Amino acid sequence: MSIEHINKSRQRLLEAIVFFSQAKKIKNPSKMMMYKLLAEMDFRHFEETGLPVTNLEYEAFPKGPVPKVLNTEITSGKELIIPKDFEDALRIENTEFENEFGEKVAGFKWIAKRKPNTKIFSPRQLRIMDEVAFIYKKSTATEASKASHEPNKPWTITVKTKELGAVIDMVETINVTNGLDKDTITEMLVERKALIYNYGG
Repeated sequence: MSIEHINKSRQRLLEAIVFFSQAKKIKNPSKMMMYKLLAEMDFRHFEETGLPVTNLEYEAFPKGPVPKVLNTEITSGKELIIPKDFEDALRIENTEFENEFGEKVAGFKWIAKRKPNTKIFSPRQLRIMDEVAFIYKKSTATEASKASHEPNKPWTITVKTKELGAVIDMVETINVTNGLDKDTITEMLVERKALIYNYGG
């Protein structure tokens, strides 16, 4: 499938993973680290605009926010699968990571096969991606997980008010700074979902 046939949300997701998979950007681009990076990017963008970048829906898993649909798509038992439309841009490398106890554990590392197509992103989105990459450049997935568990973070609020495994409601867990009220933001999200459904936006 050529990149022209990927809808814009899917393309932004692909290019964001390529962006964060570059060796010069993130030292440990494991599967779980990538989930942390995508969530942080989406949450920060939502805080500024009332809309996420990728339109992924995150759930509050024990170690942090996880995009369930993407996780189901790329995970098969203990294996990580590259989606067909991602194959030209990304590959997976088996590696070892150090957990919070200092133990070496088997894992997967995303490797970018090309430079990201940054034209799909707005200047704001690119700025936020750079900020997220800078913050987590040398972090492990465990360190990033601890950051997502800080007070007033979407994951923490969701677990506190609902339960583990619940969908993280960005409208209810993120204070938007651009002055829009929750009803307006909810309407914007509904309109975007309709646009994606009807036109692949």
